[in-house]
Amino acid sequence: AEENRVSERRESMVASEVGAHEASSDGFGSGKVPLGGKSPLASHESSGQTVVRAETVEASHGAQKISNSFAPQTPAMSTETDDVDGDHVLDDSFDLDDDGEDLDLTAEMERLGLDENDTDGDGSEHGDGSERDDTHGGSFDDDSVGDASAVMEQEEAETRRRVDAEFEMNLRRAELKHVELELRLVASEETVRSARTALAQAESEREQIQSSAHLAWEEVGEVEVEIAEENARRDTEDAVKHKAKRQARAVVDADELRKKGNEAYRNGECADAEVAYKSAINALESCGIELVEPSHLTLRTNRAAALMALGKMREAHVECEAVLRINPENIRALSRAGNCCVKLGNLVAAQSHVDSILNAPSATPEDINAASMQHQKILVASVERDRLVGNDAYRRGDYRGALTWYDAALEAAKDVIDTRAGDAEYTDVLLDVKVGLHTNRAAAHLMRGAPLAAAEDCCAALRLDSGHTKAQVRLARCLLQLGDFAEARQEATDVAERAGGELQSKSEARGVLEDIAAVERASRDAGESLKLAESKLQQAENQPDGQQWDDDFDIQGTASEALRAVDAAVALAPAVPDLITLKAEALRFLDRREEALALLKGKKSVNARRACVEIRLHFDAGNLGACLESAAEIKDVLDAIPEYAAKRLRGKENEGDGETAKNAAYPGQDAGDGDDDINDDLKTVPDPEGLLLLLEKAAKIGECKDAGREAFKSGEHRDALATYAEALRMSSGTSALEGLFLSNMCACEQALGQYADALSSAGTAVGVAPKFIKAHSRLATIYVELSMFDDASAAYASMLELPLEHTEAATTRAAAAAARRKAKQAHPVDWIKLLGVTPNASAGEMKKTYRQLALAHHPDKANKQGASAGVAKARSAISSKLFKHIGEANRVLCDATERMRWENAKSKADRAARTASYATQSRQTGSSHFDPYKRAGGSSYYADFEAEAFSYDDYAYSEFYDDYQS
Repeated sequence: AEENRVSERRESMVASEVGAHEASSDGFGSGKVPLGGKSPLASHESSGQTVVRAETVEASHGAQKISNSFAPQTPAMSTETDDVDGDHVLDDSFDLDDDGEDLDLTAEMERLGLDENDTDGDGSEHGDGSERDDTHGGSFDDDSVGDASAVMEQEEAETRRRVDAEFEMNLRRAELKHVELELRLVASEETVRSARTALAQAESEREQIQSSAHLAWEEVGEVEVEIAEENARRDTEDAVKHKAKRQARAVVDADELRKKGNEAYRNGECADAEVAYKSAINALESCGIELVEPSHLTLRTNRAAALMALGKMREAHVECEAVLRINPENIRALSRAGNCCVKLGNLVAAQSHVDSILNAPSATPEDINAASMQHQKILVASVERDRLVGNDAYRRGDYRGALTWYDAALEAAKDVIDTRAGDAEYTDVLLDVKVGLHTNRAAAHLMRGAPLAAAEDCCAALRLDSGHTKAQVRLARCLLQLGDFAEARQEATDVAERAGGELQSKSEARGVLEDIAAVERASRDAGESLKLAESKLQQAENQPDGQQWDDDFDIQGTASEALRAVDAAVALAPAVPDLITLKAEALRFLDRREEALALLKGKKSVNARRACVEIRLHFDAGNLGACLESAAEIKDVLDAIPEYAAKRLRGKENEGDGETAKNAAYPGQDAGDGDDDINDDLKTVPDPEGLLLLLEKAAKIGECKDAGREAFKSGEHRDALATYAEALRMSSGTSALEGLFLSNMCACEQALGQYADALSSAGTAVGVAPKFIKAHSRLATIYVELSMFDDASAAYASMLELPLEHTEAATTRAAAAAARRKAKQAHPVDWIKLLGVTPNASAGEMKKTYRQLALAHHPDKANKQGASAGVAKARSAISSKLFKHIGEANRVLCDATERMRWENAKSKADRAARTASYATQSRQTGSSHFDPYKRAGGSSYYADFEAEAFSYDDYAYSEFYDDYQS
């Protein structure tokens, strides 16, 4: 069909070409393009372009130039193509022949008598069709012009016909060429279809053959697998037969080796027996026999016995473990494994094996008895092990670890003794071990500072063996450290004087006796020295005002010497309560009261002297409640002090009468046992009369403190101030109480608006009690209220150096930061508040207030109202500074110019502070801009400042004007 279609098209093309030649010969010069196509020149004429000057026409065979001549536009210059039956004509079919002639436009214009500059075609330079004047040149005759035009049109038509004929010929040639190529394309496509069909058939045949080949190869593999399986089955049958023969032979050989090993073990040849058992086991294992049968396990247990006889406990234990993996209830394996563990030191595993035997259902009574004996061996071994480990820890200084091991050893030894009570020889050996353990544990307790526990161990050792000298010497040492010198001396003397005792124990006993004497001597001498020091101190404190204490007794030196003696005694007997009391008393005289309180803290008072020391320490620390509580513990002793003092006084008056003096020295010798005990306690109390006075003072001070607190809470600040001043007077010499009451007086004076007095009290409290946090806090608060922010920052910094709680420290740091910010704003001191006057006070009132404050706070008046030396010194330091501030306040407030400057500076600093506060508020609220002229009420934040400033400016101007007029 395709070939028929192409043939028909070719025949129509040939017929069209023949018709075109006939049309060109008939219509030559008609100016029309054959086949109904539009001439390129006609298309240009329709658009108003009739003249083409100096165009270049390029053809496929060469380039030809036509210049200054009339020429039609060739199809090669047009973008349009003729479409014949849907096929486009090639561009090279429009080239002219090589023999074409170019038209000479100049020659044609000269021949026609036209001017090249005449573009309108009518010979007129003007373009409006008007005739030119004869003076400007000649004119053509109308007939001549018409002839020339006709000739030109004829030539042009001829040229067009020639060109059109050439175009038509080129078009037909291209179409014929295209048809020929299409025919060849059809033929080639037919060839391709044939080839594709053949290829598809060949591929189908190839796939069939390939599938058949795969099936054949699978059959080959199946046959090979069958052959391999058959060969493997035959090899397995052969191997099984061979293995069975080997195993049968190995069983026979192993039985022979077992018999040989048993014979050698019975004959004591353990090495040969072990080799025979090992060979039997190897023979069975080499043939692949698993040793799970009872006869096989017997070989391992027998080899373990031979190895144990040879001392190879670790290898024997491995054999037993192998048996227990197969049969965990094998009695022989459990017993021998337990013995191996005992020898190897693994007593826990040994005990586990023994327990397994005792709990095994198959165990016989003989096995149970053997296991019980083995248990005893384990206990003995554990006792020895724990003892050795404890001794090693003791030598390393690990006394806690030593105690742990000694405890374990004693517990195990107790079990052994209970079990073997009928065996006297075995019990004696374990008894010696237990005595040694108690003695060693007592030594560890002594090294850890626990003499009471050590004494208990020594007593336990002596109950087991009353003649054990080492335990008795250590008991004497324990009694020495506990302060029971009489019992310690008796035990040490018994050892030192015993005949036939150990030399080392006797030497240690003599050393204990010497230590007892040294401790008693130090305790006695230090006690007497400190009693004397207390009496001298009370005499110095009770001196009337104005009198100088002229006794040259050195209280500090006596206390230091007593402290050295007590420390030496404490090194020998660290747990003696009397020595601890004496040390705390010496520390009190040396003003190391905090150390003394820490030494006595948590320890119950054991005698009257301890309670008296606690009373005085608590009073010095300002803890009146604890002071009175300690006094309540020795109420009986305190009640007997007046009678005791009276009897002692009578004894001094009757020194001439020996019997009376003796009764006075021992006023309770005719009394009952209870009175004897009280009198003995009174003999040890330093200055009992002074102690009563101290307690009376403490009670009165406590009453004043409570009364002042109630008055302050009720708003009666003047009464509270007077009450605290009385308490301060009674607390003279006690820095803690003085600081407390000065701080309370500061609070009262602050509430009354007496800031100068409050500043003096707070500064004095800090100077007297520098570790009293409340005093530092109130001093800083007074400074802040008086706008003395630099001093407030320094006060807060001193407060932060004290041991504060976390919350209190954070609050103090925040207050210090605020004071530093205020200090940068140059706030002047609030002189009006410092003087305690109103802003409108007259000059006379200010002068009067100034004189009163200057007189009250003059440095020379620091020891007013019978103040102690410490209070006077601290008050003098703060009064020097305060006196200058009072004078400066009087100078500024009584001078109009200075006061104006001060008030201006104060207003400026207040405005700066409020501006900074507004900026802080803006940052906290997250606002990007804070307008100080707007607030919720609609008025300005600065309205108050402006009103205050305007009123003050008017006042200042009027004052200045009055001064100027005067």
